[in-house]
Amino acid sequence: MVGGLTVSRVMKLYQYSPVIALLLAATLPLAAFAQDDRQRIEIKPPEEIITPKIKPDDKPEDKSEIETDIITEEPEAKIDAPDYSQLSPKAERKARLDEIFERLQAETDPEDANLIAEEIWALWLDSGSASIDFVLRRGSAAQKRGDNKLARRMFDHVTTLSPDYAEGWARSSRLALEEKDFSRTLTEAAQALVLEPRHFYALWTMGNVFEQLGRPEEALESYREAHKLYPELKAVKDRLDALQSAVDGDVL
Repeated sequence: MVGGLTVSRVMKLYQYSPVIALLLAATLPLAAFAQDDRQRIEIKPPEEIITPKIKPDDKPEDKSEIETDIITEEPEAKIDAPDYSQLSPKAERKARLDEIFERLQAETDPEDANLIAEEIWALWLDSGSASIDFVLRRGSAAQKRGDNKLARRMFDHVTTLSPDYAEGWARSSRLALEEKDFSRTLTEAAQALVLEPRHFYALWTMGNVFEQLGRPEEALESYREAHKLYPELKAVKDRLDALQSAVDGDVL
């Protein structure tokens, strides 16, 4: 067992993705000596999504123009929303994530994909406890402004009080990467993936660590899995392109 991650827990991920399960299994021996084999590779993280962005509609100056538009526009086709009323809260959450991920994987416009991803973040950020949510957001805000000491305290509170909350482990893992604690980064990213196997941000973080440790094959696999889940995530696409070019250059 490393940092609470066991082989049995990793094996459960085979029902979602054998590749992810194998990647996590690889972290078990790696985490033990990750601190002794690091490289200086700076990878800029993607912009943190703390809360879904809501932009107010622009107010047009010409009111009569709106009235004309309302008269001439054809009514939009009504789209029936999925009915989750008969599901338990846990089953409803999974069904909602399944539906949103289908849309995310099919979307080809980066901006629209980002809006869809924010729906996923909204579900991931909801721990079911207002106090846990508050502590996590406080930690994320502290990390964003560079106060890693406060962020570490907040994330440690979250993972201690709510060990089954994947987002707590994912955020703590990212902070551990900033702290250059690669062992902790790997084990906490793995914990996040055990709880949320489609957590593309944890996969991206894990890919960063594999790059730092000079293991490009594992890094590529992590990025590819993240890319499958969120094809238009620029941070992942950039690392995939850069790493693939480096691997191809080494082969040549």
